[in-house]
Amino acid sequence: MSEGFTRKDIACCAFCGKRLPTVNGEVQPWRATDGQFFCNEFCADDAEEVRFRRHGRAERKAHERDFFF
Repeated sequence: MSEGFTRKDIACCAFCGKRLPTVNGEVQPWRATDGQFFCNEFCADDAEEVRFRRHGRAERKAHERDFFF
């Protein structure tokens, strides 16, 4: 990440709760598209999977709704 975060800004992974990785004293989290911070890509993927299972299939795009399959 290009932005330097301190430990005070972000404390832990949004999925597993572990401390976020630090490199040279700067927190280097894995950031998801929704803005949450994770300790690695696996936690980010797992969190996305949980959201998908809770909310089901995403809304279909407009061009997909226009056709009957």
